[in-house]
Amino acid sequence: MIPDRDAGARPPLTLEFAFVLALLAPLVHMVCVTVLLLIGFRGTVPVVGMAAVLAYGGMFTLCASRFREPPLERLALVRAPATAWLAVAFLAASVLLTSEIDNLVKAAFPPPLELTAAGEAPETPPFWGVMLAVVQIAVFPLAYELFFRGILQPLAVARLGLGLGIVLGALMSGVASGLIFGGVWGVAPAFANSLVLAVLRQASRSLWPSIALHALTGVITLGALYQVFGIAGFDDTTAAHTPLAWLLGAGALTGIGLALLRVASRGESAPAAPPEV
Repeated sequence: MIPDRDAGARPPLTLEFAFVLALLAPLVHMVCVTVLLLIGFRGTVPVVGMAAVLAYGGMFTLCASRFREPPLERLALVRAPATAWLAVAFLAASVLLTSEIDNLVKAAFPPPLELTAAGEAPETPPFWGVMLAVVQIAVFPLAYELFFRGILQPLAVARLGLGLGIVLGALMSGVASGLIFGGVWGVAPAFANSLVLAVLRQASRSLWPSIALHALTGVITLGALYQVFGIAGFDDTTAAHTPLAWLLGAGALTGIGLALLRVASRGESAPAAPPEV
């Protein structure tokens, strides 16, 4: 008689397994983009979005097949403290800081002229804005948060400790998203953004606030693309840098958000980290 394959017989979800998938993430994403283009899909935004669904959906499925706990519990899709939600509104200002990091990187290491020119597209196809909104506000937040903050980060924190675990998860996420959207020039700002999301995830003990902040970041980025803010060095690209007054204000708001997260993290003791074996 063949025994049932119950949860106890599943291979464990280990940090090594998730780390290898995280290393492969940008490569798998680009392979999916290439395959979709080869079979006839057109449009950078929808193709990159569909490729993210395929790549991260596949990696998430591989990890989920090893879950030994209820998925909602494993991914921390649980209720978050009210102070964590309030922190999300303040931490949205960190987008201005990460944008300035992008400015500094490009000033120190100018990208090739052809790469800069490729990013300027005066003519856009119909519904381009709608497709970009769906990708920025829904696809990327779910793809990156579920995998990097939902799966990789808890394993890294359990194995390496709080500080190193958060940094490792943020670094892997920053590399994966930065390489896709800005090449090597995009890694530093993407890492900074991921670090904020990682701290939010850890302090709130829930994945929902980081998903919300990631989506809110997408909304702000979309607004900047259409130059609705008029902030020099942010959506006003005629300036090389954002004025110090704006950066100080954004830094103050981000600091308030981090202080709120400190309060949220003290609200109740954090649940035990998921076991690997």
